[in-house]
Amino acid sequence: MSPPSSVFTAIRHAPIGIAIFDRGMRYLAASGRFLTDQGLPADTPLVGRLHYDVFPAVPQRWRDLHAQVLNDGRERSHPADPFPQPDGSIMWVRWSLAPWRTEAGEIGGLVLYTEVVTEAVEARMSLEAAEARYRAIFDQVAVGAARVSPDGRFLEVNDRFCEICGYTRGEVTQLTFHQITHPEDLDTDVAQARALLAGRIATYSLEKRYLKKGGEVIWIGLTVSLVRTPAAEPDYFVSIVEDISARKQAEAEQQRYQGQLRLLINELNHRVKNTLATVQSMASQTLRHESDPERAYGKFEARLLGLSEVHELLTRERWHGAALKGVAERALRPFVPAASVQVHIAGPQVWLQPAAALTMALVLHELATNAVKYGALSVERGRIDVTWTFDEASRALQLTWAESQGPPVSPPTRRGFGSRLIERGLRNELRGSATMRYDPAGFSCVLKAHLPPADSAPTVFDI
Repeated sequence: MSPPSSVFTAIRHAPIGIAIFDRGMRYLAASGRFLTDQGLPADTPLVGRLHYDVFPAVPQRWRDLHAQVLNDGRERSHPADPFPQPDGSIMWVRWSLAPWRTEAGEIGGLVLYTEVVTEAVEARMSLEAAEARYRAIFDQVAVGAARVSPDGRFLEVNDRFCEICGYTRGEVTQLTFHQITHPEDLDTDVAQARALLAGRIATYSLEKRYLKKGGEVIWIGLTVSLVRTPAAEPDYFVSIVEDISARKQAEAEQQRYQGQLRLLINELNHRVKNTLATVQSMASQTLRHESDPERAYGKFEARLLGLSEVHELLTRERWHGAALKGVAERALRPFVPAASVQVHIAGPQVWLQPAAALTMALVLHELATNAVKYGALSVERGRIDVTWTFDEASRALQLTWAESQGPPVSPPTRRGFGSRLIERGLRNELRGSATMRYDPAGFSCVLKAHLPPADSAPTVFDI
């Protein structure tokens, strides 16, 4: 038994797609909307026609569903099912399929409700695609990205942001940007955020420090903009974060390097001036007290060679300084053969700063010059002992020059340049003094000095 004719009349004018079939899937009635949704005129005659003849493109899976409902009497539905069209496009249909029963309770056929939802589905798919693109960019971008509420809470962060700050996503979303910003940088950041909320600026960028999980301090480059609601109210901040710790460290190293370079250039200028002043003084004093030009030239050349020897030693040590023993050996090398037993050098390891090494070399050179002319080195049996002691705590150095087995010694009738050079060098460069004894058995000189601490800073030769 079919539904009454009055029902069919109501169905034809229903504002939704409705079709009623008998058990053989032949049309008993259909609404005009059902026809127009399928691209047919609203008055197309359908009664008595087989559904699959009218729409031969009906997929097999739908035909199977029709048979299942007719067989078990259970309703089926789908919120958005794709229905291929002859032109290759896809129509998305929301449908519901239910059996209708006779007065005897038997399944008489099917009732199909349909609604074309193509526009809504495509809009949803477009939105989902946009969200997927956003998620891919947000999660995979090489910089840190975060959505932050107007009160500073982290709403959403990407993986790179978590790597930068050292927290997991779950941990970050329990924090505010105030909590991970270095206290010294917080006021500036907050002031900029307030200006952004007030509309005085459109965006802001700054460099600040984050406190990573565990307390490590890192530098970041931060760019912040504000997203507003349709009502122009603040919705959330978008923060882009880049780890710039390596660049900051490089900048600090560059600044340190520039500072060292300026210091070293100044030091080099000072050393050159001091060396030139020493050479000028040596030339002036040598020429003043020596009337014979040839002898004056010889003395001056010998003193320059002594200065050159220690310069060579300092250059080998990249002007960090030199060992006292090496300075003594270099200073005495021009006066005695390498295999000679006339000179004995002994003492603990002592490191001299460059200025102290130059001064000590000049002092020893003058003492050796005097020994060659008048003292122990003027005879083959003469002997010189150069010994020293050093107190590490007080940095006090005492060096003794003792001559023996040489000619009888008598005090000089006048103070020569050598004596003045020794005393002045010790006093100016080493805050020390020299005590000379002219014992008939041999000349001796006790040098006392206070050495500055060893400096491990690089010199201009290290750059």
